Amino acid sequence: MNVKSILSAIALALALPAQLRADGIIKGPYLQNPTTKEISVCWVSDAVEAGTVTYARTLPGGKTSNTHVARESKPVQFHKVRLKDLQPYSVYEYEVECAGKKSGLSTFLTAAPVEQPFKFIAYGDTRTQPDKHAAVIARMRKFHPDFVTQSGDLVANGESEPLWDEFWRVVAPLVRETPYYPSLGNHEVNGAPYFRYFDVKREYSFDYGNAHFVSIDTNRPPSEHKAQEKWLRKDLESHQNATWRIVFFHHTPYTCSVTESRRVDSVSLRARLEPIFMKEKVQLVITGHDHNYQHHFANGIHYIVSGGGGAPLYDFRLDTPFTKKARKAYHDCEITVNGDKMGIRVVEPNGSVIEEFYLRAAP
Repeated sequence: MNVKSILSAIALALALPAQLRADGIIKGPYLQNPTTKEISVCWVSDAVEAGTVTYARTLPGGKTSNTHVARESKPVQFHKVRLKDLQPYSVYEYEVECAGKKSGLSTFLTAAPVEQPFKFIAYGDTRTQPDKHAAVIARMRKFHPDFVTQSGDLVANGESEPLWDEFWRVVAPLVRETPYYPSLGNHEVNGAPYFRYFDVKREYSFDYGNAHFVSIDTNRPPSEHKAQEKWLRKDLESHQNATWRIVFFHHTPYTCSVTESRRVDSVSLRARLEPIFMKEKVQLVITGHDHNYQHHFANGIHYIVSGGGGAPLYDFRLDTPFTKKARKAYHDCEITVNGDKMGIRVVEPNGSVIEEFYLRAAP
């Protein structure tokens, strides 16, 4: 190798994100489950090790507060360190150290309190084409979301570790600074690696600002439907004081797909779930599964199909009375919440706007 090649190799290594150069930290760090006072910093190490997270609140003028250190009590390979006693909707600098390697400084933002406007991104179906997914991620980062929801099919085969390696490589610049809420798709194959990476259950919910979010697993067999529906009803019933109730999952209850079997499946799914959404006053449902963008409006509920995260795109047919908009395109949904107002802008990686619309929560 000549001198020029050596210098080029060094430059490339220095240009890589720190977490990709740290041998002890092979995935991450990434952020999960923020509240106004807590957040989880996660990563995966190449061996069973105990790590630390050093963090400090960012103050006006670029200064930081006193530095805190959270230490793991035992060695593990899949790390989930919960930071506590934080300030609401505040920026913190943090760094992970594991096996003598450091991730480099990054930042996180704690969750918004009820009165605080916030913004988030919804997207899904990121499998198969990492270059397309990377282009969507680059667009998402320009929006600077407070968090991201992903409606399933993160990878083409959830049992394949090389595909997860590829996924974490693509999302690394985003998830080290933005909390990521996933939902199970059919390609996660019941999710054994999924649950090692993500600190979530098959069904889970969280509050952010004045909104309540619910994620469910629509891969469940019929024998488990009643239990799922009971859980969903109870969760939504107990959060009627939230201004917004938003549900996200993989399979779509409304579709204009050209594939007839998908239309049949959607009718069955909405017959099961939509009565619950209507009774519990859900305003927005976000799904994936169909690899395109669709916006449907039915029975007072807006249904977004956001399956343009990277998987091969699908055709659609506009013969459905509930469809407001459809586009065969890679995209993300950039959503802003300010009190009882919500703005939704759907954007392609090149910045082209597919659709922009606004919702108002009923008093």
